[in-house]
Amino acid sequence: MIALFLAAALAFGASGPPAIVKKAAEAADARAAATLLEEAQVAALADELPWLLLYGAEYRRLAGDHGPARDVFTRIAADFATHPAREPAKVGLAVLNAQGAASGNTLATLELITEAGVPGTLNADRWLLVAQARAGANDAVKARDALRRADASARGTREARRIASAVDALRKQLGPVASVAKPAADGRPADMAAIELIRQDIVGARFAELKTHAERFAVEFPDSPFLREATYALDRAIRGTPVRRNVIAVVLPLTGEYALPGGQIRDAIQLAARVAGGVDLVVQDSGGTADGCQKAVEKAVLESGAALVLGPLTRDETLGCAPTAQALHTPMLPFSSADEALGVGDQIFRPYPSVSEQISVLLDDVMGARGWGRFAILHPKTPFGEGAARAFQTLVEARGGAVAAKVDYEPTATDFRSVAKVLGKKDYKARSGEYYSVQQAVKRNGGDPKKATLPPTIDYDAIFVPDGYQRAALLASALAFEEFPIGGFRPRRDDVPLGLIGLNAWNNPEWPRRGGDYVHDSLFVDAFWSGDGRSEVRDFVGRWKDEEKGEPSVVEAVGYDALRVAAAALKAEGPDVAQNLLAVEVVDPVSGLHGFTPERTARRDWTLLTVRGGGVAPLYAPAGDGQ
Repeated sequence: MIALFLAAALAFGASGPPAIVKKAAEAADARAAATLLEEAQVAALADELPWLLLYGAEYRRLAGDHGPARDVFTRIAADFATHPAREPAKVGLAVLNAQGAASGNTLATLELITEAGVPGTLNADRWLLVAQARAGANDAVKARDALRRADASARGTREARRIASAVDALRKQLGPVASVAKPAADGRPADMAAIELIRQDIVGARFAELKTHAERFAVEFPDSPFLREATYALDRAIRGTPVRRNVIAVVLPLTGEYALPGGQIRDAIQLAARVAGGVDLVVQDSGGTADGCQKAVEKAVLESGAALVLGPLTRDETLGCAPTAQALHTPMLPFSSADEALGVGDQIFRPYPSVSEQISVLLDDVMGARGWGRFAILHPKTPFGEGAARAFQTLVEARGGAVAAKVDYEPTATDFRSVAKVLGKKDYKARSGEYYSVQQAVKRNGGDPKKATLPPTIDYDAIFVPDGYQRAALLASALAFEEFPIGGFRPRRDDVPLGLIGLNAWNNPEWPRRGGDYVHDSLFVDAFWSGDGRSEVRDFVGRWKDEEKGEPSVVEAVGYDALRVAAAALKAEGPDVAQNLLAVEVVDPVSGLHGFTPERTARRDWTLLTVRGGGVAPLYAPAGDGQ
């Protein structure tokens, strides 16, 4: 039942199937389920009706009411020409026509029609019929592949036991298939040697051999971690799609919540492609979802022959479709900083600056050159803020430092005075004796002791704030209000200034404008600064502004460099694009991206930044700058 419901969910899309479909799957028997769906058809919406007809007909077929089932399948195929339920209805007709043994046109129909939207029980019987026909034709390889599909489709449905019994019986009849894959001379497992053979077929565009090897792989190694790769290889062989070394897929969210940054990265990649020359781009909209990303990557690689994928953008997209790129054995360069993506496999590279990389660069300076060893952390209660805080503490402690205080806050807050009080340990009751002394000192100086305030307790050298410049500026103001010696503000003449450190979200002209004197001398890092005087950066910024795109940020700069690195890898002589990416060296990057490390992270130059003279400026003057 679960598989049938999941098939329905896929068919109906993101909105999901009508609840009645799930309810029908839980009915006592197939005939009761059919009756329930037939009653629901009376009041069904126009787009829901074909699906209710389809599942009602399928339950009639399972109940043995083949005549009524055929009539409804025929109606769907004839009356709903543009509805996605039409192709599954054709499968229903083909299954009924087969009458236990598929052959000729019926067999072709069963094998070629899409599986999208086909109820799990119908799909299982479809592949069981194909397996029986292929076994009768002594084609054991295709028969076993069909049995695998039948078994997978039936899992969780009311027909699972029947299908499993038929599958087991036919497998025994087929007997074992001799493997042609031998363990490699270096001791590699047989499935690894077999998948290497498949990869060589793809590189050489030997589609006949590829089809044979991929089909045999599915039969010989049904539990191999490379099975999905072999399945995609078979799809490529059937389509006859070669790897086109001049084609790069650009998979980004161009609609939905992330359409704006997705469009900016796309524009930067297209600009770099025009400058680099020799590459063709296939742009696909991921829609900002993992499912959309997966489909876009499959289409670009299997239909257009893309040799490399730039994108997607978000963490969820990346983690959702990185396994697809890995199974397609096609390098993917996502614009997410997610560390987990690299663990998917050797085809995933990270060109975008990660949080841990930025923190490491910051700590090189503050714990090295400055000698700071104790820190406080103020962070929003968000997955990003909490993750950044953990990474900061881990990296500080790994270098022998310590985090003396950690305070979180609501991401929707606009008044941070209470947060500053907690950080400063301004507990007037616990520190009553100290507060009395402060009051007396104010009184001796002619002030009003009632207006006296406790100074903050500070036992650290700097405060780390992993948040955007908007809230960080409000936090800095609140810290100053509670008498922290922050930025250029000194509540007392002999106060030792506190460092304020953050990430590349502070690299914005609004940061010094909003934070004012309180963020003076703050320290942050980025891979790109539009004010960089290097000729390559000036050229990029000029080209970007010529297209009336405004001021470029690190997002566009990384997209620009990622294309240049990708193009260089595709133009290199080696047949393995992933290996080429590890060897590429771009000498004049705008975002510091020269290439990739053996761990598939960026080999990058960084720029330490601060606020000076009312604007963002490099912490250290470039060599030869004369400043």
